Amino acid sequence: MKAEQLADANLIESIREHARWQGPVELVEQGGLLLFAGRTAYPGAYRNAVARVDPAVSAEEVLARARAFFGERARGFTLWALGEHDQDLDAHAHKLGMQCTADSPCMLVEAPLPVPEVAPDIRIERFDDAEHVRDAIAINAQAYPLLGLSADETRAGFPVPERLLSDNIAGFVAYDAVGPAATALTLLTGEGAGIYWVGTVPRAHRTGLGGLCTRLATNAGFDHGARVVMLQASPLGAPLYKRLGYRTYAQARWYRAKAETLA
Repeated sequence: MKAEQLADANLIESIREHARWQGPVELVEQGGLLLFAGRTAYPGAYRNAVARVDPAVSAEEVLARARAFFGERARGFTLWALGEHDQDLDAHAHKLGMQCTADSPCMLVEAPLPVPEVAPDIRIERFDDAEHVRDAIAINAQAYPLLGLSADETRAGFPVPERLLSDNIAGFVAYDAVGPAATALTLLTGEGAGIYWVGTVPRAHRTGLGGLCTRLATNAGFDHGARVVMLQASPLGAPLYKRLGYRTYAQARWYRAKAETLA
């Protein structure tokens, strides 16, 4: 597979993985679609969402089935549209009046990144117990409201921290003199890997700790045999990742359907 295909496959697998972290939830994969009704009714990309995994399924069928699935559950949802091959989904989502809530760069790198020397007052620890995961969740509960995800919804995605201690996850937490300061984790999927949940607490902004955790998480992917490591960047984060060595290969768009429009 090409690097871009491995990266896209990891991104789709990340939807399944988030469902496993939240379980028990509804994860339905049939007829070329991945439908995920998560732990809460929040209509987010990793809470209630649909992604097309077979490009032969028409955009009209994707949205009709998603609207029926989530309408039965009285939930809104997010539609994933990836790269140029999902432009028909863009067009049909616009036709239905769905709101585009994100248009984010998908980026990848094909070689390990240099890791700078760590300052004496900083320690980096890899996930090896639930306390590390709880620290990472606490960091992101402070970080992600700046991107529109509440602290409560961030925590709701990780009801059982131990689920992030599986063999296909490599996570890192940076600690400063105050406590947990930054984090990032890698989802390992064979020849592909992906970086998720990069976060920094407000006091540690511009210290380089988020970038440091991203470098370590990236290299963990290569250490486990990946040929490519990807991430989905926020528009604000993309310049940082570009400086690290990532390049943009596609855009990921999220379209939201509100529950009241599905009745």
